[in-house]
Amino acid sequence: MNCFRGLKSTPKVGFLLSVTVVVFIFLTYIMDRYNTDSTLEEKRRECGISICTPCQFLETNERVDSVNGYVDDTLQITLQSKFRPPKRKELEHFSASGDDKIDRIIHQSWKTKMVPMQFKDYIKSFVDNHPSWKYMFWTDHSTRLFINNLYPNLLDLYDNYAHPLNRPDAMRYIVLFHFGGVYSDLDVKSLRPLDPVIKKYSCVLGQEPHVHSIVYTNFYEQASNAFMACRKRHPFMKSVIDNLYQFSFFAHVLDSTGPRFLTFSLRQYMIKNKDLQVSDKDYVFLSPPEYFLPSVDSEITKKLALLCEGFPCLSPLRQWQCEQWKQEGVRTEPHPISFTNHVWSHTTYKDHFPFYKENIYIFVICQDVLIYNNA
Repeated sequence: MNCFRGLKSTPKVGFLLSVTVVVFIFLTYIMDRYNTDSTLEEKRRECGISICTPCQFLETNERVDSVNGYVDDTLQITLQSKFRPPKRKELEHFSASGDDKIDRIIHQSWKTKMVPMQFKDYIKSFVDNHPSWKYMFWTDHSTRLFINNLYPNLLDLYDNYAHPLNRPDAMRYIVLFHFGGVYSDLDVKSLRPLDPVIKKYSCVLGQEPHVHSIVYTNFYEQASNAFMACRKRHPFMKSVIDNLYQFSFFAHVLDSTGPRFLTFSLRQYMIKNKDLQVSDKDYVFLSPPEYFLPSVDSEITKKLALLCEGFPCLSPLRQWQCEQWKQEGVRTEPHPISFTNHVWSHTTYKDHFPFYKENIYIFVICQDVLIYNNA
């Protein structure tokens, strides 16, 4: 199959483009473990020692709906080719009155009580927009102490995660289950009070921009754990915690505790509870990207563009999303209806470490901050 048939270019340019896309996608597969529609052994038999064609990598309509247990495989979720993500241009109706369904607590975390200066204004935005709310801050030390004291059955799993990023991921699920409230990464800015949201929903998950999930990770409607809000003891968060052991064998953080893990857990929960209505206390609302994560991650725009270059190889859904992205451009600013905006700081990137040399004490930003057991 000529994956690049129809592209208007000279033979030389077309050849170079073909080679570039093949090499890029092959390396992306090796480094990021892209989802495909076969098991790891099947991939190896199919590809042998040669490089697979671009279409074998680009056309990846997932069909696996359960954990397969391969340490070096990726989590896969059925992709609905006829699905087209809706666009939210206006806020839904939120009542200003009524009882809260989610606890008024903001949860954020960092390694220690000294946080990077660049996050000061983002932290302050949550404090300023929610003056009557509690603000709880979690360090590595206070988190482990909390789990040891109240969830000792999870301590061994927590301590023995292969990747250090697994621990803060797991922490946010456990904390939301125990205390309830809102969890937000430090690189998320609050744009308006969340009071209307917690009066309407009992559990809310942020959603990544559609171009992320459809083109980059080949999911659709991918939940994000960078922003979540849930009432305490919500059964969904309990199911997420229960899944931690089963998914811990996946090598990639995104699959073992991160957004893909959370997305799978959400699909699993909603299938089991398909009769739940929005007003039910056990319902989970996957919010539109425009609400909490409206901006595209600038770090992956080049990868997105290169993936879209293989247009003839893509599924109809991914082709559609590439066309939408091309027409709309890269959104780096929040939407007028956004409650928050994620700026995608990638705090774990080693080449970003120099930016975190200047730190500030969390109590300087918020004098009323609560830390578990003052640890």
